[in-house]
Amino acid sequence: MPAIECILLTGFLGSGKTTLLNAFLRSPQARGTAVVVNEVGDIGIDQLVLAEVAENLLLLESGCLCCTLTGTLRETLLDLISKSRQNGYPLARIVIETTGLAEPLPILHSLIGDKALTDVVHLSQVVVTVDAVNGIDQIQRHPESARQIAAAELAIITKTDLAGAEQCMRVHDAIRQINPLAECVEAAAGAGVENLLLRGASSAQQHARAEALAGKSAAGLFPAQGQLAAFRTLAKQAGPASANADKDGAYLGKAQAYHQRIRTESFYVDDPVHWPGVAAWWHMLVHRYGKDLLRCKGLLRVADPSQPYAFIQGVGEFFHPPQYLSEWPDSDPRSRVICIGAGLERTWLQHSLRARSAGTASRPAG
Repeated sequence: MPAIECILLTGFLGSGKTTLLNAFLRSPQARGTAVVVNEVGDIGIDQLVLAEVAENLLLLESGCLCCTLTGTLRETLLDLISKSRQNGYPLARIVIETTGLAEPLPILHSLIGDKALTDVVHLSQVVVTVDAVNGIDQIQRHPESARQIAAAELAIITKTDLAGAEQCMRVHDAIRQINPLAECVEAAAGAGVENLLLRGASSAQQHARAEALAGKSAAGLFPAQGQLAAFRTLAKQAGPASANADKDGAYLGKAQAYHQRIRTESFYVDDPVHWPGVAAWWHMLVHRYGKDLLRCKGLLRVADPSQPYAFIQGVGEFFHPPQYLSEWPDSDPRSRVICIGAGLERTWLQHSLRARSAGTASRPAG
């Protein structure tokens, strides 16, 4: 049975998650969706409830299901999937809404690194809502807001109907400075949210169908289809190579800083990498930055002829097993890695890249 798409929805207190979720749940495209919330009242769900399917599982008028977070996320998700199947409500996707003060990295770690979960759900995208009226103040005053933005693939600016054009531009700029890889869109009063939340999944599904028609293995190209958009984004958005390369052939893109010390560093690597070198480099990163290292993604050309193309992902201090591609996604043959964290040092990262040349070609453990 194919894994269920999972969307993580985060955003600071009052940033519009309630409005966005309600608009999505009322749309025809939402059918087959389950929403996991901290408390049902958080998204004003009472008026949408049709019946109780099972304990802690409600049927909504749109045909969606809703449950509250009980115990651990792992227990809640596995229980939700089991109950929905037992009661004849097959799920197409799950939307997980965090609290306004939540740190998204532990949730991401569970969704990416817990085999019991990765066998049944796959993370499609991380979506953050940012308030056009109060967003700048929240980013500057609350580290949680900046960290939520740093973890996201899609940033939705809400309440744009209440803000002026200059305010909206400032929020766009703040998001770009924290996380230049995130796609940034505006949505007033939840308008068009169904297309925003489902867009990544649609791209993955269309690509999988195209691969199948071409006689290729979609699973081989992309084991977790829902993150195909992230692969494509990583390939295209690392940015043009810097004019200045270090002697190891690695290029660092322009680093942006916003809210205290959060920075994004991106770089290219000309030559194929070796897994021992990647492991050594990751160890150096974690030893240097610890919990300040928020997220890291890499599209690697590996010196391993059996599986030469890989996508790596680190969440916090955890490095997750690579996913392998059957082909390289674009015409630029260089590997690329993006790190987001607090206090990242450009010069130190340049020197640390020498670790990538250590060792010989072999596959990573796990």
